[in-house]
Amino acid sequence: MLNTLIVCPNARLARSIQNDIAQQYLQAGKTQWQSPQVLTLTQWLDVQIETGLLAGLISAPPLLLSTFNEQLLWQKVITQSLKKNAFGELFDIAGLSAAAMEANRYQIAWKLHIPREHQAEESRQFLHWQRAFQQRCQTLNALESVRYLDWQLDCLAQNSISMPARIAFAGFDQTAPQEQRLREMLIAQGLAVSEYTTTCPEPAQTLHVSLVNQDAECRAAVAWAQQNLAKNPKASLAIIAPQLDEIRSQLADLLEDAFTPANVRPSLANGASCYNFSLGTPLAQQPIIQAALHLLRLFSSYQLTQEDISKALLSPFWSASQREADARALLDANMREKLPAQLTLASLIAFAKQRQQEGLAVERMLADISAAFAMPSNKTTPLQMVQSLESLLGALNWPGERSLTSLEYQALNAWQKALQQLKNLDILGKHLSRTEAVHHLQQICTEQIFQAETEGEASIQILGMLESLSAPVDAMWVMQMNDHIWPPAARPNPLLPAFIQRAAGLPNADNRVQAAFAATIQHRLLHSAKNIVFSSSKSEGESQLCASPLLQGIAQTQAETPLAATLAEQLSQLGNHDLTQLDDHIAPKAEDHVSGGTSLFRAQAICPAWAFYQFRLGAKALKTPTSGLDNMQRGILVHDVLEQFWRERHFADLRDMPETAFAQALNLAIRNALRDFSEHNNAISKNLLALEHERLYKLIGEWLQYEKARGVTFNIVSCEAEKKVQIRGIEVTLKIDRIHALENGAIEFVDYKTGQKPKMTSWTEARITEPQLPIYAAFGAGEGANIAGVQFAWIKVAAHEFLGIAEENFAAEADKRTPKFIRQFDDWQAMQKHWESSIEAIADEIKAGEAAVHFADENLLAYCEVLPLLRLPERQLQFERFQGKVK
Repeated sequence: MLNTLIVCPNARLARSIQNDIAQQYLQAGKTQWQSPQVLTLTQWLDVQIETGLLAGLISAPPLLLSTFNEQLLWQKVITQSLKKNAFGELFDIAGLSAAAMEANRYQIAWKLHIPREHQAEESRQFLHWQRAFQQRCQTLNALESVRYLDWQLDCLAQNSISMPARIAFAGFDQTAPQEQRLREMLIAQGLAVSEYTTTCPEPAQTLHVSLVNQDAECRAAVAWAQQNLAKNPKASLAIIAPQLDEIRSQLADLLEDAFTPANVRPSLANGASCYNFSLGTPLAQQPIIQAALHLLRLFSSYQLTQEDISKALLSPFWSASQREADARALLDANMREKLPAQLTLASLIAFAKQRQQEGLAVERMLADISAAFAMPSNKTTPLQMVQSLESLLGALNWPGERSLTSLEYQALNAWQKALQQLKNLDILGKHLSRTEAVHHLQQICTEQIFQAETEGEASIQILGMLESLSAPVDAMWVMQMNDHIWPPAARPNPLLPAFIQRAAGLPNADNRVQAAFAATIQHRLLHSAKNIVFSSSKSEGESQLCASPLLQGIAQTQAETPLAATLAEQLSQLGNHDLTQLDDHIAPKAEDHVSGGTSLFRAQAICPAWAFYQFRLGAKALKTPTSGLDNMQRGILVHDVLEQFWRERHFADLRDMPETAFAQALNLAIRNALRDFSEHNNAISKNLLALEHERLYKLIGEWLQYEKARGVTFNIVSCEAEKKVQIRGIEVTLKIDRIHALENGAIEFVDYKTGQKPKMTSWTEARITEPQLPIYAAFGAGEGANIAGVQFAWIKVAAHEFLGIAEENFAAEADKRTPKFIRQFDDWQAMQKHWESSIEAIADEIKAGEAAVHFADENLLAYCEVLPLLRLPERQLQFERFQGKVK
């Protein structure tokens, strides 16, 4: 193999062939050897040109436009061309540039000529863009990849550059015109040109499996791999899919659950595996790169969202990510409560400084953010901009404190390549703002595929249909063999005449070309393994599917095909016979005071576990920030305005108040309430407060007019009254919206509601799930107090209403009382007694530590902030399994 070169279409195949050759020498007992060169076609041509340059055989080469540069240049040309078009803004510039790049590549590589008489509007427009594009390239002294390849081939043809004696081509299913020209040129120069054999002479034994859907195909392929490796741990296997990108994640999850279930643990997440995907994922999806791009976006945008800031605060890849992790999480929680949904970076820094002064340990993060914030962000050249972005990330101490894993280290190396692509924009002579640069970098990282290198060859290789194996494997599974997928549908370029594409046999030109191409691939596959299973789906959603016509003649098995299970399904199938049952519904007994007020009793009545987690342990959901005021804040303002209005007033004052005085009094109450509110919520703008003033005036004005028309005379006793009461030894703090005395001296408790219509039906049940007013009636006034009733004041636009129960409801005959649910009680005192005993029973539960997960109606958990802790889906699964055993 001395002085031999093996040329491959991609780096993955080149590495595999090198590994195969090394293994052959090792198996032969060799300890040292001279291996042939194995390079991609691009790598070898670059080496040859560099050799010619060093030898003085080739003059200075033109600049090579990267794919990204070429794309931007086409976009610029097309955008300029469409400026005068009335509908120019409606065109998909990115899509047009991609089609133009492809058409340009086809026309140059296949040397296509489009006669003037056959030029449709699309072709004429493309040729116009092409001329403008090539003029710009000439000005820049640059060539796009297709013409650069022609230039390289011209250099090889015209100069006596040193060549290897033998050249073998490996893995080229189809030979494009430029590759064919290279082969002919090498043969003419007397070189030995051959094909590197990656297949075996005998075709494989084949079988066709028809499965329900694509999910079943994925599961069957993984189960097949498990069976083969169980029989022969040293077997070499391959799973092939024409649309691997669509099922990659699903296959990866199933393979991990089947072969490396321990990797679910964070410490083992990057452990070795027996499978390897040829198809990587976008670099932008790597967490360490996501963090870098996210930080750069934050420092290149004026207006930020809390969602973006939260992602940055919780990221482990910058600043003191370990030492200040808890403090940053607390800052995130505080920010959600105090700041609006959108804010500036300066506002965030000011808020973080305020929280730091209050004792939150975020010193390093603040120092890093402030240093980065102070850095200039002027427009500059791409090279200088990359240096600026690197300095910005350095100021933020990206990628953080902890040691990087091998995967993260490889992602960092790929990041440097992405930055180099951004630097290459210098060729276009364009200055960039930080925002533009970050946008371009995001595009580059999204289009750049990242494939981590693994040690040695994996037992299972997962490949796309167009990728060749370096050597035959023991067995292969080929998925997605349905007629709408394989052969692939024709996709002629829209900017070139279709008949010219068909005549030249361009890729994707028509179904005939696609069928011939698929047959070539199929022939290679049939000689790439000893045994092959082809699988197809019977359906996709509501659609019925047919198998690929290329499977004709392959026997279809009727035997049942095993399907792999996910890790969750495997654990579920094991059941719970090995588990020890522990009755853990009793928490420690409650002390004298439990926070939560009446909400604690409501949660305990609905689901004891809710009350324990949220009110005794203090767990709660993080607030979702909103733009402006949320429903809770609006409800609080209604309470505050009514408190301001009724302070030192009674019903008679409202009744006798002239319209002008009423308007002045209500406006004053609203101004005072908004003033107090804005002191604690300085992020609310003046314009928003003005709008809220209008809303409150209309809503509360109508409500007070409703109260006036209702005509029930009362004197205010207190508003927003706070009382501490003892319920079975538990101290509970009550905050009563309004207490007023009727003409007969009896008092009523009023609770304002601005949301959904309150429900009272549980007031007659053993577990009162809406206990607020019953608690006021039973414990809020003290012994001997004459309580006339309890009322919800439902304040809703066009739906004002008092809802409740009072002593007067029992004045009618028992069978005529309303609401109907009170008919089971003899009188008002009996109902109060029921409330007292029911609430005391709930208090006894709280005091005893009852914290079981049981509830009568799951809909009542709609406002439960600790719902994930209740693990309802898991409990439902356990219940269903138990029911199955009972049956």
